[in-house]
Amino acid sequence: MMELADASPTVRIEPAEYRRLLGYPRDYVLNGRSLELSDWARDWYSRLGRPWIYAREAGRLEIGNGTVRIDGVPFTPQRLKTTLHRAEAHGAFLVAAGAGPEAEEEANRLWREDKPDEYFFLEVFGSAVVEHLFTTAGARLCAWAEERGMAVLPHDSPGYSQWDIAEQASLLRLIQSAGHVLPARLEALGSGALLPKKSQLGVFGLTRHTARVSRLTDLVPCQSCSFVPCQYRRAPYLKACNQPQPQ
Repeated sequence: MMELADASPTVRIEPAEYRRLLGYPRDYVLNGRSLELSDWARDWYSRLGRPWIYAREAGRLEIGNGTVRIDGVPFTPQRLKTTLHRAEAHGAFLVAAGAGPEAEEEANRLWREDKPDEYFFLEVFGSAVVEHLFTTAGARLCAWAEERGMAVLPHDSPGYSQWDIAEQASLLRLIQSAGHVLPARLEALGSGALLPKKSQLGVFGLTRHTARVSRLTDLVPCQSCSFVPCQYRRAPYLKACNQPQPQ
């Protein structure tokens, strides 16, 4: 079974992605104070941030009427269930990633020191890192699957549309079950929130029916993937064409 644990993945946040998360228009050119803060946040994280990625292949996937069972654990992600069913998925990858606690701890310190601008730019950079890490994980899974005549499907996460965030704790327990160890500490609260908060869990489906995936581009993760150098792209990245949404 495929397993990946990377305690020091390369982080290269595309300027357009960072601007999108900051809430600027797509073609806006940072200048003055905004450029200074952007460069500062990027430099701070490159020196002191501790990103990580973990992924492993699940042993068993079962798609029922109302649930998706992964290694016997039931979940109720309706959109993911539909994606898996349409692609005739036979497997899944469980993925976790985090930007590390350092950036959010520093951002909180800046807020307490009445430095809201620095807080905001570093806070948003942490969000950009998490998005990038999941994108990177997806690209690495795509490369693994492509070499084996399979295709990876768009990921879904607790808290996304049609997946109750309360199932986050169950997903984290599943990822860490059977002695699997994450590269960094991660905790899921009863509410579903993760600590550190700049972290994410998700599930990528896996299918051998690559022709079906090629015909139905909404079954391909490429539309939500900003990994520019990817050689396996089957569809254009759509988010770059949409109105930016701050996070």
